[in-house]
Amino acid sequence: MENRFFRWRGVEANPTQIVPRELLGQLPPTDVRYFVRVLQHLDEKLPGAGLTFFLTWHLDAFHEAMQDAVVILLGDENNQMPSFQAKVRAIFKVAGLRRVPFRETLRLPLSVASGVLLRDARNTVFRIERRVRFRLPRNFVTPAYDIPVGTGALLDVAPPPIEERQVDVFFAGGATSGWVPRARTTARKQMAAAVAASRTALPQCRMELMLWPAASGKGLSPEIYTKTLANAKIALVPRGNYANESYRLLEAAKLGCVIVTETLPPRWYFRDCPAVSIQKWSLLPGVLRNLLWDPSTIAQLSLRSRQWWTSTVSEAAVAKFIAQTIVSLAHPPPVPPKKSPSPEFGSFPSADFPATLPRKPAIR
Repeated sequence: MENRFFRWRGVEANPTQIVPRELLGQLPPTDVRYFVRVLQHLDEKLPGAGLTFFLTWHLDAFHEAMQDAVVILLGDENNQMPSFQAKVRAIFKVAGLRRVPFRETLRLPLSVASGVLLRDARNTVFRIERRVRFRLPRNFVTPAYDIPVGTGALLDVAPPPIEERQVDVFFAGGATSGWVPRARTTARKQMAAAVAASRTALPQCRMELMLWPAASGKGLSPEIYTKTLANAKIALVPRGNYANESYRLLEAAKLGCVIVTETLPPRWYFRDCPAVSIQKWSLLPGVLRNLLWDPSTIAQLSLRSRQWWTSTVSEAAVAKFIAQTIVSLAHPPPVPPKKSPSPEFGSFPSADFPATLPRKPAIR
């Protein structure tokens, strides 16, 4: 049986059945294109499996075609549990199944940690309210896994060698504002101050920093953004809006930039990420000095970024993870290992792709 694929955007009353390969040519460079490519690779890795895949932005809306489907859930950055979860085969969700551990938040600078704690408290209220309203269990009863957020406004280009790039350090993006200081806003202000200090300490280096109000409508076109990022040696990646992740991290990796970022959440796909982790942005001048004065380290980290993109977070790699996970659910090993990794941190299950899969996972 052929696989079926659906896309259900938040503004749509009903899902639309799609053919991933045909839809790709109609999509602008956004995270949607990234995940439609994931669907295309899934069709190639699980041919004739008779599975239904749903790319959806809905936490609570359920359509009959979703019954026993594999759901890829986008849009929710509040670590919520979908109310339909017991009706589907498996869930692969961006931006985290659960909040970052409390102990990790306490290691952040106080000004950032306070924003994260406020966000987590709000999300907890939402979670309790939804648990009561939809009679949800405390934990997932359907297999659920983290997947990366994908890429945003990035074109497909071949990046130049790292030694030929003209920009040493680059960041471009918006900074939200409001009566409650968000962690993202605070982090980006601190990053901007650290870049100013870095320019003073390293006047010979070319650093490009572009920040604009999120509601201003400003921004770089995908063409200019891609060209500028591909011409940068080091990409700064501060935290995202609600989630700790950002499109920029995967975009920088795809183009082979050296990534300097805040501490990443403990998720399986970040386990081997070659990013340079910075506990607080005030340390940036020293980090940049050490990197830019050592071309061999820059070259090595650039290569590792590309390798990590290809092996772990590219569309093909994420499709491989999803496909192998589905196979492992349908065909569990006869003797479980003594110590299994948590799905949150988990490694790729090892299994061959069978020609057909049962309509219900064997673990139910």
